[in-house]
Amino acid sequence: MLLWVGSLLQRSVHAGARRILTCQDQILSSGVMNIHNGTQASIPVTVIGGYLGAGKTTCLNHLLGGDHGLRLAVLVNDFGAINVDAHLIAQQAADTIALMNGCVCCSIADDLGAALTAQVERIDPPEHVLIEASGVAEPAKIGRLAGNWPGCVMAGIVVLADAVAIRARSADKFVGRLVVRQLRDADLVAVNKVDLVNGAEQQATVDWIKTVAPHVCLMETRHGALPIEILGGDLATGKRHEGGPSAQHPLLSMVWIPESPVIPEVLHRVLSNLADIHRAKGIIPTAHGLRLIQWSSGKFACTVSPGSATGLVVIGPFSASRKAVLQRALAASSAVALSASTMAD
Repeated sequence: MLLWVGSLLQRSVHAGARRILTCQDQILSSGVMNIHNGTQASIPVTVIGGYLGAGKTTCLNHLLGGDHGLRLAVLVNDFGAINVDAHLIAQQAADTIALMNGCVCCSIADDLGAALTAQVERIDPPEHVLIEASGVAEPAKIGRLAGNWPGCVMAGIVVLADAVAIRARSADKFVGRLVVRQLRDADLVAVNKVDLVNGAEQQATVDWIKTVAPHVCLMETRHGALPIEILGGDLATGKRHEGGPSAQHPLLSMVWIPESPVIPEVLHRVLSNLADIHRAKGIIPTAHGLRLIQWSSGKFACTVSPGSATGLVVIGPFSASRKAVLQRALAASSAVALSASTMAD
């Protein structure tokens, strides 16, 4: 395992406080690359942290193999732990895997600076770099190094928290302080493995994290499936905007898996009427085959998808208790539900 030593992540110059992510438009709509006067901007870097067993490697595998169109470079400590499907690999060397989707996975090999320089100097540099922090590292220290490295700019810190074990880990006399520091380092905490706890335990964990790290934005995930959209903005410099998520209702995500074919036109109307869903994306079944659905800022797109059905990932400032209501509302867009409603009339 690799520990990086450095001072705390550089704070905002405004009142010495880190500006936190509170605006959905900021995280989902802003681009990850900026071109100015014909020159490429610094590459945004996101640190993925969390204590041992939180799901970091699973999360990185998900991001690496995703059909998202974003060229990612993932820098890892344990190169052998990355499990990429063979049919996705375009080229493989001792310390690098290049994928068909344009992403690459590289070993840090005891020198994070050299690994970052290698990405900056590539002929076709990545659009975003992800750094896997070891389970016992402090993400802010890695972020300070990466954010000050030539050609790189710090985008933010995402920390995964095991919904099953995080509170017990925080009480451990040997690692408890480290676990809490990791959470407080974060701009975004992804409460992972929520499918392994009941609703009351899930809410208790979310409430506890809000107490120990009140500044962070929260998402809930299963199997480390972090939405790629979180890399579209600047986590570390998010600003509060009117209509953005509040401290009471930070960003959450959920996955809706239709039980029957969906009518896209009806789904469009449903999403238009749900003010607390700001972004939706996924592959769903319809009567005419699989369709990729994308919804953001009132814009709806439905295109043919060659992939497999994944369900619809929805993101917004809704509360955990509201999820069941949203699930039922989305389910109303299925052909079966519409047929039942027509018969009832």
